[in-house]
Amino acid sequence: MEMKTIRKTNTLLLLIFFLEFVCTAITTGQDFEFHGQASAWGNGINLKGDWNKNIGIRYIPQLNYSYSIDTNNLINGEVLLNSYYDSDFHSDDYNLKLYRAIFRYTTTQSETQVGLQKINFGPAQLLRTLMWFDSVDPRDPLKLTDGVYGIRYKYSFLNNSIFWIWGLFGNNKPKGYEVSPTEKEKPEFGGRYQLEVPLGEAGLTFHTREVNAGLFNYRENRYALDGRWDIGIGAWFESSLQQSRSTMIPYEWNKMITVGGDYTFGTGNGIYVLLENMISIASVKVLGNNINRNVSAMMATYPVSVVDNVAVQEYYDWQGKNIYQYYQWQRTYDNVIINLGLFHYPENGSGIFPGSSAAPSAGYGFQVTVIYNY
Repeated sequence: MEMKTIRKTNTLLLLIFFLEFVCTAITTGQDFEFHGQASAWGNGINLKGDWNKNIGIRYIPQLNYSYSIDTNNLINGEVLLNSYYDSDFHSDDYNLKLYRAIFRYTTTQSETQVGLQKINFGPAQLLRTLMWFDSVDPRDPLKLTDGVYGIRYKYSFLNNSIFWIWGLFGNNKPKGYEVSPTEKEKPEFGGRYQLEVPLGEAGLTFHTREVNAGLFNYRENRYALDGRWDIGIGAWFESSLQQSRSTMIPYEWNKMITVGGDYTFGTGNGIYVLLENMISIASVKVLGNNINRNVSAMMATYPVSVVDNVAVQEYYDWQGKNIYQYYQWQRTYDNVIINLGLFHYPENGSGIFPGSSAAPSAGYGFQVTVIYNY
């Protein structure tokens, strides 16, 4: 069967599933809401003297369904599709895929969530050490990311601490910083405990999976510690320790840490400034330092008016001595957002935004995006 035929078949099945879900919600007479987001974009990228142009449209319909068992127990669900068409004036690309499909059961202190969902945590915003299950690009005005299939349980204690536990299954593509996918038919497990500390909060996280590296498999364990405090300025850190348990891997240990802070200066309407620095180290031994990378980032935003906001993001790769620059103007109405981005990246740039397709990693140019939410 040709790839186009497979894509058309999957598209038809998704449309039938979505329409059946809509009809079920309507005929049962329960509470449901239909939302959506339509967007269009155009960009121009100059790489090594050649201009490449691109246009596209995207539509994400969303259906929410809820049913109250009683005052303390709620069942709800949501289904989102992601459809797009993209053209570089030489070839076209289009697709329709399931974006989210979530069944959720909520009580006064717990939440159980099953399906294709987004799982993320940690205080960092630009250089996220704890980007384990998503690939949100801070430059993307839509903040799109693929979800993961699994079940996640969250329990909130009376002392404001939160316990998470999750199991993932059927996610056969690399997620976040992953290089190799999880072995097919093998579940992943993890958990997180978040608690209040003086002037802030901290979290402990663990995750384990079996990795398919092509010719061999191995067990990967991740351990993380993070925290955030309000001490006049906002201050935070994210740290992780990853062990790849295989003699076939040249560096068994990978360590990452991000430290950051933010502050709003009282100039004009208020200038918000955020700084982060991330260090990544690969080593043979847990305390070794064989390969390291250091990246710094800065973001500043300023509300020019009630509807206009300007922002700048700067990244510096200390090993490659490369500067990445991104400038943004955004106008926001009730339902419409107009976003203009200008960027200038080194022609040999790569790796700062893993798994991202929201913007290029090399060259200079612009991107215009118009977003309509209803």
